[in-house]
Amino acid sequence: LSAGHRFNVAINVSMQDIADVEFPDRVQTLAHNLGCDPSRITIEVTESEAMEQLGTALDVLTRLRLRHFVISLDDFGTGHSSMAQLRDLPFDELKIDRSFVHGATNDSRLRAICAASIRMAHQLGLRVVAEGIEDPEEWELLRYLGCDIGQGYFIAKPMAAHEMESWL
Repeated sequence: LSAGHRFNVAINVSMQDIADVEFPDRVQTLAHNLGCDPSRITIEVTESEAMEQLGTALDVLTRLRLRHFVISLDDFGTGHSSMAQLRDLPFDELKIDRSFVHGATNDSRLRAICAASIRMAHQLGLRVVAEGIEDPEEWELLRYLGCDIGQGYFIAKPMAAHEMESWL
């Protein structure tokens, strides 16, 4: 921030957070105290966690979305109830799990899963993130398929905050 860069931040939350109706208030207060715009903060929920307590999850995620936080369905495709979640919960973003992305350039089944997931998400008005992009061929394939955002070692390996400026 001190260098004038504006970043979006994604935060993985636990089932304990999604089951707590006070969680949206705490997150909003924290964002306000830090001077962060909630629309630049993505709350990531994994498939299995969201379906464990659907009623409470719907309440908490709706409250977060009404406060302008972005809600992401993480690890899409690895759980047993993906379609029900897309129907029932207020997601803004779908993250295709790396197990479908890595290797998709050489595996027609993985490529078909990625393509179908991207098409479906866009038809539902969701942004799509592909996890686990590890080489330029995967990067180009996901761009060709219309993926909105890429994530993985090809783009950047995990780094400390002080390393960001030179990476940028």
